[in-house]
Amino acid sequence: MEPPEPPAPFPPRGVHASIEESSLTSRSITWFTDTSHAPAQRLEYDQEPLLEGQQNTPVFLHQRQASSEATFGVDAQTHRIKIDGLDPDKPVRYRVGSPSGGWSPVYQLTPINTQNWSFVHYGDQGVSVRAQRVTEEILKQPRDLAIIAGDLSYADGEQSVWDTWFDLVEPLLANTITMAAAGNHESKDGDGLQSGKAFKSRLTHPDPLLNNLNPNPGSTYYGFDIGRVHFFVSSAGALIDDFTLAEELINLEIDLAKAALRRARGELDFIILIQHYPIWTDQDGRSPANLTLVALQENILLRYGVDLLLVGHDHIYQRSVPMGFGIPSRLGYVQVLTGTGGQSVRLFDDNGIQRWSASEFVGIGFSRFEVEPGRIKGYFYGAAPQGLGDDVRQTVTDPFALHDEFEVEQRDWLACQNCALPARPASELLQDFPALVAHTRERNRRAMEHHSHG
Repeated sequence: MEPPEPPAPFPPRGVHASIEESSLTSRSITWFTDTSHAPAQRLEYDQEPLLEGQQNTPVFLHQRQASSEATFGVDAQTHRIKIDGLDPDKPVRYRVGSPSGGWSPVYQLTPINTQNWSFVHYGDQGVSVRAQRVTEEILKQPRDLAIIAGDLSYADGEQSVWDTWFDLVEPLLANTITMAAAGNHESKDGDGLQSGKAFKSRLTHPDPLLNNLNPNPGSTYYGFDIGRVHFFVSSAGALIDDFTLAEELINLEIDLAKAALRRARGELDFIILIQHYPIWTDQDGRSPANLTLVALQENILLRYGVDLLLVGHDHIYQRSVPMGFGIPSRLGYVQVLTGTGGQSVRLFDDNGIQRWSASEFVGIGFSRFEVEPGRIKGYFYGAAPQGLGDDVRQTVTDPFALHDEFEVEQRDWLACQNCALPARPASELLQDFPALVAHTRERNRRAMEHHSHG
């Protein structure tokens, strides 16, 4: 019997895929190695099927050298590669690492059929057994995209927790395009201009339309398309101490105005906004709404006809009917709050459910969406806790089951035309900015207090 091979000296960790440019012909791969002494890193990939007898032997036609930088807060390096010119009809098979430092497993990104495709959405994950169950359940589902709506690792300044989280989710993130929003717990990783630096140095996203600050591949606000769906990811002020809020609001306005015009021209079917904070909620201690975001964002969502608002933060599942300002409205947006990624299980407010709410669930789980021409079908899969009492609520052993099912239809022609409005100037958007900053800081402070007691 041959002795086992010695462990690789610098094995790649936390491999994950995202997009910075075209979702059809481009992919970005990010990973980490420990210490600053790892050998130069590269990605090896191809799109051709394996020949007979090659199944257990990595064979790749292409290789690219990675760019590398120090990972925030730990003795490690972040490595990034963007590959372009891909055949959109073929999968991408790849591995990362180096001959002397060690290689990752071989992963595969499947091609996206932009006429019929699917994505999953959740937030507030952490590294508990509950979080692991959510990841394992998602892996059983077909998906082309994973959206994480903030509060990814709950490192809260302890940077090694990020490594634990990436170990937990690598089987999902390395085989699935993943795009994330920053949450309030990401703000604890760095102070002032460094706020959210762990998120920014470990993830790779597109640059925003307008960027007067230093370019940052881990941008916390950005837009992207998949097929006939446009997404915009916002921090919603979660990282206000990095002084990007004003710039982000201008980007949000311009991005959604452009998307609404494209939809009116027939180029898009849907506009989706992703962020950590919900606008309306019935979670205990946070009902009825995040009034800062009612003032900050709701008029923007309604002005440009956002179809879906995908959020986390509150550790419940709750879906709205189409609404605006807390009132059911046929021309409003559907908010899907999926803060059930596993960090904890929370309850609904005793005052009762507001009239905009269509579905509620206590437990852990994730949302899944199937996109087809003119329609998005939504599903929520959840597992309930042993009970609602404080002594048993965090123990979740029930199997996952389908608990909600709904559809969002494409807006009619007239509604699309009415939302094709010019972006407002910065002077109008930011006229009450000092008050907005004060309200946002107070909102974030209360959110942290709630987490410390929940």
